[in-house]
Parts: sequence; C-alpha cells; structure tokens
Amino acid sequence: MSKREVTTKVSVADLPAALARVVSDLGLVDENGRVNREHVRTLGEFVVRFVPASQPPAAERPVSRVGDVDSPAGEVATPTGRPRRGRPPRDTASRAGTVGTRPRTRPTKAEVRGELTRRIAEHLRQCPGSTLAEIADALGAPLTDVSVSAKPVDWLVLEESDLVEPPMRTESEAIAATRERAKAALAAASLLAGPLSHQAYTTLVREGRVRGPSVARIVQLFGSWTAACAEVGVASGEPLRKNYERRWTREEILDHVERFLAEPAHRGASHQFDAWRAAVNGDGSVPSLGTVRNLVGGTWSEIRTTALRRMRARWAA
Repeated sequence: MSKREVTTKVSVADLPAALARVVSDLGLVDENGRVNREHVRTLGEFVVRFVPASQPPAAERPVSRVGDVDSPAGEVATPTGRPRRGRPPRDTASRAGTVGTRPRTRPTKAEVRGELTRRIAEHLRQCPGSTLAEIADALGAPLTDVSVSAKPVDWLVLEESDLVEPPMRTESEAIAATRERAKAALAAASLLAGPLSHQAYTTLVREGRVRGPSVARIVQLFGSWTAACAEVGVASGEPLRKNYERRWTREEILDHVERFLAEPAHRGASHQFDAWRAAVNGDGSVPSLGTVRNLVGGTWSEIRTTALRRMRARWAA
C-alpha cells in the first residue's frame, strides 16, 4: 500500500456505524477495508441527516425489488437494488380514474363576475342612470366588485359628479368669434349670389372668393341654414337638408337618445347611433347623430349624460 493511499483513504473500522453501512452498500470499500476520504466527507452530512442510527446493517435488511412497496419501514427499492426510505409510491392505478373528474363545488371567478354583471344589467334596466355606489347598495355587493363587473354595461351608469346638471355654459370667446366670422362670410357671399343657397355659398368658399366656416359649422352655430341667413338679413335658398332644420325640439331629440341607450346591442356608442337609426327609421322620424349634436349641443358623452339624468328622474323622484 503506497503512502499516498494511506493519506487519502480511511479504514471503514474507524467510521461511525451508519456511515460504514452506507459506504459498504455503495460499494466504495476496497479489498483492504478502506474508503476514500472524499467519499466520507461527501456522504457524512447525508448520513447524519437522513440515516437513523438504529437502522440495522445492510446484511440484516431484506433487499427489495425495484418498485416493491412492501419493504419494511416504508422503504422503496431503487434500480440499484438498495432500498430508499420515504413514502411508498402512490397507487397510480387507483388514481387514474379520478384525474380531472373531481366535481367543482364552487363557481369560478369568471362565473361570479358574469353573474354579477347580469344582476347589474337587470338593475340598470329598471334604474338607468344609477351610480356604482347605488348599484352596490341595491345588490348588496362590494363596490370594488361592482366597479369591475359593471364595465360591460357602464354606458347606463352615471358618475356621482353627473347627478346634478351643470349650470348653463356661456358661449366661449372662440365660439363667439366663429359666429361673427360666419356672419361676415354670409354677408359677403350674399353680394355675389342671391338668394344665398348653401350650394352657392360652398362654391364661393371652395373658389376662395369668400373665406368663412363650412355650411355644416354654420348650421351647428345657428341651428339651420335659414336661421343663419336670417341672422344677417340675407335671403336664403333651399335649406341644406330637412334634418338641418329644427324639425325636433330638444326634448324630442333626447327621447330618441333614450331609446338608443336602452338598446343593449349598441352599448351606447356614438358610432352605432346612425346604424340603429337606419334600423328603426322606417318613417324618417329619428334624427341623425349630426342633427342630435347640432341641436342638443356638446359632446356625445355630454348628450348621453343629459339623457341618463332624464331617465334617472323617472325612478328616483
């Protein structure tokens, strides 16, 4: 035996019994009954942690077959023939018929949200213009849950700040200036064409002979082409089209907006208004979106809010 072997190996007899059993089981002991010190250091901590001191020597323990679950103390045989302590493998055969078939006892989060959305929609059909806080109180649901679940039907919900109609806004300086510019353009155009039809005015503007707002903008400012011409004392031609004249009152137009908002298929979207109008306008009784905006005034969001306040007033009174 070389001197190097003496320094790098240690006798099995000098090792703790548990460690000696492990190195013997692993076949690390040479013919002289010695084992490499590196193996001892590597296996030492493992043995201290996981191998009970009371475990009988390997020769006294029956060696289980691979996969045998009948080994003593819960040992399971490994492919090397040596037992490994731990839980026996699960009975996969008995579990095979139950995988994926366990019945659910509670609804999913998506199902809970969907049911709450349905309840919110039903409430809004009865009480359009409700606030989120009012809906949460009526349904006995947390406000945070209502805020999320109400998104699919939120065009019928009013903000707390929208409950009170704001005071009548004064005309801005920009609008007033545009109105004066339109009057000047109409007066100038009347000197070149009379009576002043909207077609004649459009031609003069396109040719650059008159500088002024478009016909659509003039109608928005004055309500109709005839009214704009009358404002400056100019004889007008035929109106741009019937929808530009005041065929409806403001209240009548808001009635149509309410009908539109009550249709869930369109979700209260402004770009869907004319599609809805085409579907229900057999007798031409519904104004276009442009007319609604021109005669009611404001943005679509403001028009929708105004209509919702009217709808709310019927059940909140």
